[in-house]
Amino acid sequence: MMRRVYAGVWWCSLWTASAASAQRIDLDASVGYSSAAWRTTLASQWRLPVGPRLTLGTGVRLTHYQGERASFRNQGDISPTVPDQLSIDPAVWGLNLMVSAQARVLGRVAVGANIDLVGVAVGPTRQQGAVTIEPARGSLLRYGNRDRGSLNSEFFVAVAVDPRIEVRGGMSHYVVGYHAQGGSTSTRYLRFENVPFVGVRWYR
Repeated sequence: MMRRVYAGVWWCSLWTASAASAQRIDLDASVGYSSAAWRTTLASQWRLPVGPRLTLGTGVRLTHYQGERASFRNQGDISPTVPDQLSIDPAVWGLNLMVSAQARVLGRVAVGANIDLVGVAVGPTRQQGAVTIEPARGSLLRYGNRDRGSLNSEFFVAVAVDPRIEVRGGMSHYVVGYHAQGGSTSTRYLRFENVPFVGVRWYR
């Protein structure tokens, strides 16, 4: 078991050193919007070319999630004080570690994707009757309804308009997570959204 842990640390150290030596750091901003939900992001990541067309990356992303009042579904215990669904108008800030991949397909055109892995979230607390609702503090990618907290991902097409500037557009799939406490019952609520987005990336 410890050998696996040491191997994982070694590979992470190697990846970090390689990414740093590549000296390819980018800054990114994007906005995603639908009629009922929207989010904005700022991100910075190290990018490491692993071939003539493929680039991998890792970094941090700050996302602000907002939207109209919508139904969040209970993913844990249900009781008279914490029902199956709650109506919440989300307002959450999430800071997460992310990973990404991008492949150049033709000339200046590339396709790519990124996803949040783990992080923290904050936002205002709400009260609905005897139920106290607040953003889930910890975020962790566990796939689907097993996810914890608030996590963002993007699937996009990118076009380089300048050696240092890239315009992106595509679909953002994200989840917003809340924690609810009603009496002695504590549980979590999730809502998944899909919104189109546009973004601009600047390369150092």
